[in-house]
Amino acid sequence: MEALRLRPHPYLFRRGIGAILAFFLPTFGVLYFLTIPNGPWVAVLIAQLLVIAAFIYSVISFRRLGVWVTADTIAERGFFGITQRYHREQLGPTIFVNMYHGGWVETAPQLFICDPDGQQLIRLRGQFWSHDTMQAIASTLDVPVTEIDHPVSTGELHAMHPGLLYWFERRPVIAALVFAGILIGGGGVLYLLLAVLGETSR
Repeated sequence: MEALRLRPHPYLFRRGIGAILAFFLPTFGVLYFLTIPNGPWVAVLIAQLLVIAAFIYSVISFRRLGVWVTADTIAERGFFGITQRYHREQLGPTIFVNMYHGGWVETAPQLFICDPDGQQLIRLRGQFWSHDTMQAIASTLDVPVTEIDHPVSTGELHAMHPGLLYWFERRPVIAALVFAGILIGGGGVLYLLLAVLGETSR
């Protein structure tokens, strides 16, 4: 049986390109204006080349994204090119739920493909995948479907099905500290790089 291939929302690609161009074009324009001819413009050029490489990689990766599903198998190719494939004996229930996001005002559908112990294998968020896509997966895959008939928060979902959420959703304070540490560390490295290039270019 040929697998049904499903893709994320197409508008995500257009929005992503628009956001990148809107942010980085004026940003690098200002940086070049400030660093040429006497500043560390080499660092700006290196950063620009890295951004261009990341942009090209992102375009290629988005084009390759997808979920392939049959009655017996499901496979997901993620943004970084890693493909996860599961057969029927590895699958448990599929859980469909509307979750609050954006300050408990709006809700978005989410579909969880679980193993027999209720641990998340594949997760599809409504911000990236359409409701029709989730329904197509649930109706094609020959596993039981559990639908929660009312919107739930992250905490409520964790209480009902603790194996579905990522670690940073279960421990938001620790996640915030880790993220802050990464930002501070990255900023420190960038500052040192600019300082070294600034000194050596004199």
